[in-house]
Order: sequence, then structure tokens, then C-alpha cells
Amino acid sequence: MLSPRNILLSLMVIGSVCIMMTPAYSQVVNVERHRMQADTVKSLTGGLGIGLSVSKNTSQIIQLKNSADLTYSTRQHEFLMIGRNNFLRVEGSNVLNDGFVHLRSILYRDRSLAPEFFLQAQYNLDWGLKRRGLAGAAMRIRFIQSENFSAFASSGLMLENELWEDEDGLLRDERTLLKSTTSINVRGKIAENLDIAAISYYQARPNNFFKPRFTSDWQLRFRISQNLRFIFQFVSTYDSDPPFRSSDFIYNISNMIEVRF
Repeated sequence: MLSPRNILLSLMVIGSVCIMMTPAYSQVVNVERHRMQADTVKSLTGGLGIGLSVSKNTSQIIQLKNSADLTYSTRQHEFLMIGRNNFLRVEGSNVLNDGFVHLRSILYRDRSLAPEFFLQAQYNLDWGLKRRGLAGAAMRIRFIQSENFSAFASSGLMLENELWEDEDGLLRDERTLLKSTTSINVRGKIAENLDIAAISYYQARPNNFFKPRFTSDWQLRFRISQNLRFIFQFVSTYDSDPPFRSSDFIYNISNMIEVRF
């Protein structure tokens, strides 16, 4: 049986590899969908998802999506690693290429107030985002926790460094910002084989609090079998101060088959 220390070391190594090899598509990460119930003693769980489509009419379109997550949970604490990848190619040209890796720890998760610590690395070449790295901490407040429904809020600070570039890779804009981050998380069971997980983030600089980046992630998950699930996801982001070449509102709709273990 692996010790918690070895598990965490493995997660950090895997996360580092994913940062070098896997892209990212949004600032928001729906961590609530990966959390387990608080009565777990010790458990390592995870999932792998993949979606692939190829179409040809006047042009050939190839789209690939994949996901991976690991959760190590004890009776008091929880440690997560989540990764996503989205790739779209049209007639030999890359249209989308993005992804992220997110590491998070939740301490004393069964308490009404629980501290959280997180790291994230991502890029989105469609937006012109060459790289973004962030680190932060927050306090999670539990409102409701039952077998079929849970609701949380979280608020804290994060330090964010990002590098943007234009289409030719010549004009660059690098900035490091301190931001507040507040989220509301809801997860519940709608039917026997259907559940929902939603999270919304409000992120802003303390000296410009009313010009935020607001992001939402809504997911519907249909259980086909014990280890096989179909996921429908809608992600949207509004940025009141978007960098060059990026619109103030973007969204992504996707679906995926996921294998759980």
C-alpha cells in the first residue's frame, strides 16, 4: 500500500509531465466533480476520458479531446490532479490547441471551514495564451452536504503569471497579477444514472474588483455502466479586460466518454 507521501510525490511527478505534454482550455476547473464523500478512509480513484471525431465535407475536420484525473482521499484530507486536452485541426491547419493541469489539496475536508491550496499550468493557442501559471490558497465554506447533494463556496487569493503573443509570435505581453478568487460549487444527483456538477469563478484584481474574469463550468454526467460514463460540458468565460486578440466572451460545448477506476 502506497503511503500518502509517495502518492503525493507521484501526483506531482505526473503533474509535471502533463504540464510539459498536455494543453489546456479554460481558467475554471470543476474540482467538485472529482471530490469524494467525507467518510472515505483511504482511497485512490481516477478516470480517463476521450472523444474523437473526424468529418469531411468541403474540408476535413479532426477533433480530439481527452481528460485524466486522480484523487487520493483520506478520512480528513484530499489531494487531486486534473488534466484536460482539446485539439481541433481543419484541412491541415490547427484551429484549437489548449489544455491545463491542476493540482489541489483540501485539508480537513469534513469541516465546515476547510483550507485549500492549488497550482495550475495551462495554455490556449487559440486565444494567444502561450502560458499561464498560478498558485493560490482559499478557504472553503460548506453550506450543504448530503448523500445526493452538496454546495460549497470558496474565497481566497492567487498569484497569476501569463504570457500572451500575437498570431506571428512577435508581439508579446507578459504580466504577473495578484487576484482574488471566489467560487460557488454545486453538485447533485438528478436521477438514478444522472448527476450534475457546476462551478462558477469570480476572479479580479483587488484594486479593480468590479472588472472581473467570470467563468462557469456546467457538466451533466450520465452513467452508462459502473465504470463507463458519458459527459456533456458547457464552459463559458467573460473577461472585462481581455488581452489582445481575445474577445471578452468565449464558450466551449463538448461531450466525452469517460472510463472510471
